[in-house]
Amino acid sequence: MKARWLTVTALLLAGCGTTPATPEAARPDVTYATSAPTPTPSPSTPLVAGPRCLAPGVELSVGEVDAAMGLRAVGITVRNCGTGTYGVNGYPVVDVLDADGKVLDVTVLDGTEHVSRIERYAGPPKPIDVAPGGKVVAVLVWRNITTDAATVAKGAYLSVAPAGGQPRHTLALAVDPGNTGKLAVSPWSSPA
Repeated sequence: MKARWLTVTALLLAGCGTTPATPEAARPDVTYATSAPTPTPSPSTPLVAGPRCLAPGVELSVGEVDAAMGLRAVGITVRNCGTGTYGVNGYPVVDVLDADGKVLDVTVLDGTEHVSRIERYAGPPKPIDVAPGGKVVAVLVWRNITTDAATVAKGAYLSVAPAGGQPRHTLALAVDPGNTGKLAVSPWSSPA
């Protein structure tokens, strides 16, 4: 009887220090950070962990999404991490990827006015020379409008190049254009 009691006590004590298989079971009132999904490269869009300095000496990054009244906006930054001047003129090339790294059927239009006019980013592209260590910015905007749950687009990454034909940077970003199927991007501009 005494041996059985010690065995039961030992089992109960051993269970006191364990963590449930899912953290939500331990503390349902606490939000737990989850790691980003590991994307699976698709043949059309090779994934490169970002941000990092890629040819021709640039590093791309995204800021935090500003979501007000259904309009989403996020800044995209190019930093010249090379040793020479880097010229930009035009719009970033952007694709939205799902959690598996596949390109979603979402159109990215040149000019924020296709979603919402933002005066600071309005107008045609202008050539900008970016000195080593310098930056240029663009803004990506979209509306989260959902009228049909079966056709909702949910992106987990952006595949971004500073211009056509340049290496793409894959950046983690939740993108939720709902059913609109479109986003819009501003031309590159000097930071404010």
